[in-house]
Amino acid sequence: MARIVVLSRRSITNPVAGGAGRYVHEIFRRLATRHSIRVLSGSANGNSSVDEIDGVTYHHFPGTFHRVLLPFRYITKFAKNSDLLIDNSDVGIPWLSPLYSRLPRITIIHQLVREIFYDELPRPISDLGFALEPVMYRLYCKSKIVAASQSTARDLTFCGIPRRNIDVIEPGCTDPGLPPTSLAARFPRTIGCVSRLMKYKGLQLAFKALSRVMTRFPDVTLLIAGSGPYQPELAKMVENLRISRNVHFLGRISEPSKFKLYGQTRLAIYPSYREGFGISVIEANSMGTPVVGWDVPGSRDSILDGTTGLLAPFPDDFAFADRIHKLLTDDHAWTNLSENAWKWARYHSWDKSAKDFEKVVESTLAEP
Repeated sequence: MARIVVLSRRSITNPVAGGAGRYVHEIFRRLATRHSIRVLSGSANGNSSVDEIDGVTYHHFPGTFHRVLLPFRYITKFAKNSDLLIDNSDVGIPWLSPLYSRLPRITIIHQLVREIFYDELPRPISDLGFALEPVMYRLYCKSKIVAASQSTARDLTFCGIPRRNIDVIEPGCTDPGLPPTSLAARFPRTIGCVSRLMKYKGLQLAFKALSRVMTRFPDVTLLIAGSGPYQPELAKMVENLRISRNVHFLGRISEPSKFKLYGQTRLAIYPSYREGFGISVIEANSMGTPVVGWDVPGSRDSILDGTTGLLAPFPDDFAFADRIHKLLTDDHAWTNLSENAWKWARYHSWDKSAKDFEKVVESTLAEP
């Protein structure tokens, strides 16, 4: 039994935790029967606590400056009783563990930030982040890396990390326990989207595409589940485009409600500019729902263009609208994509991801 410590900014209990926190939890709760797993993260409510969830022990620490404090806490309180450190770059920036840890390490890289710096930070801070990101990853040129997709692996090789040091382990998908929904049982002009409301998630471009679709189908409806800081701007854009009657913000919804949403809609959209992989895509597929997205890193890994969904060249909203229109009108194409999407989702199980990750754990611990 190995004693494994994970550095992760957001735990599975954080209300704004995304796919990275879920990736860690789903994989390590499956390894917790054979290893001791402790996750160090910030506290969502500002209180210090120790919680055991699905066999994983979470240490939640209050305060800010976690980029400095979490590594310090690891060094002073946990390193001596650990066999393996997991450096989880859950917000696109890893914990710089090569600078302070001599233990065997595995770094999980979900995605690079790149152009997202310009969406989320003002200049010249965004310029600095964009320039320094490849330099930062060179610290990891001798580290064992787990990438969430082939796109992320390629990006890392451009940063100087040898491809032989990178294992690609894609996320899994929770089995909703429901059969795929038939076309006849769906709302014929309804589109679904589950996403954090951030600028780089690309809903502003999807709205432009939707307004073009409305010239042929004035009754088309987009249901958006999720929350985030960009919602006020998105709401203003909906008003300016005069599509308020067609776009509905549902807020955060439960897991059962999410799969119900996917099962009711004719298609789903995933308009993010850049992703690690796209768990939401596979979840939509698990209900037999095809997805339209951009041909960008992450989406091109989770959406098999012409097989499980359709990709549009970024940022061509005319092309995005054309893909939506095809799935709204072509029943034969929809049926083929739906069947393939369901099979694709079944291929992505968390059990498989955990088994693949454990092989990396074993090989890392076996290295001299």
